[in-house]
Amino acid sequence: MTLLWIPLEVLQPHPENSNRMPPHLMEKLKTHIERTGLYEPLVVRPMGHDAARGDPKSEISDLRCRYQILNGHHRAEVLRGLGHTRARCDVWEVDDDEARLLLATLNRLEGRDDPSARARLVARLAKGRTAEELARLLPEPPDAVERLLRLAQPPPTPLAPEAIEPPARPMTFFLAEEQHALVTEALREAGRSDTAAGDGAAAPRPKRADALERLALWYLESRGLR
Repeated sequence: MTLLWIPLEVLQPHPENSNRMPPHLMEKLKTHIERTGLYEPLVVRPMGHDAARGDPKSEISDLRCRYQILNGHHRAEVLRGLGHTRARCDVWEVDDDEARLLLATLNRLEGRDDPSARARLVARLAKGRTAEELARLLPEPPDAVERLLRLAQPPPTPLAPEAIEPPARPMTFFLAEEQHALVTEALREAGRSDTAAGDGAAAPRPKRADALERLALWYLESRGLR
């Protein structure tokens, strides 16, 4: 395996490449490379000649040489679109069968983000940046960035036990005959409408109000509150 700078014009896509990147991710890849100039080296293999040997600064200048891309088709396309004339490449000596195997695996062998760890990473990047600004730099769209930022926030402090309203509990009263009659009268009178006096005369005290007042007084006395 040799790391070389190779002219983009001698890099050929593999005709059986099946990996496709959505346009919005291609645009983000372009933004990243344009902003930083950094990218993973392309993986290529020599076609019809021996691979050049040398240190990582070696550069292929013989345009008669041809290399086939095994991994990095989208990076090569973006680099061409940005006006680059060469790409940094890992040169692997493999035959046709191994090339197909690499083509089928290099773009598929990848891990998955742990959501909590991803959220913490995005939250650190968010310092001084809005969700929209982050979305222009990251693969996630703005709404996904906002969800990750919410996930990174500490959970709310649980309420103290005394701050939680206790559930309602049913209560049972055992009434004497006189008390039962009082409650029955109060409930009956509560369902009736008051009759107002006419001709400017003062309205008599509603009977139901009197019954409800007596019921309230009895309740307070029974609870030792009066």
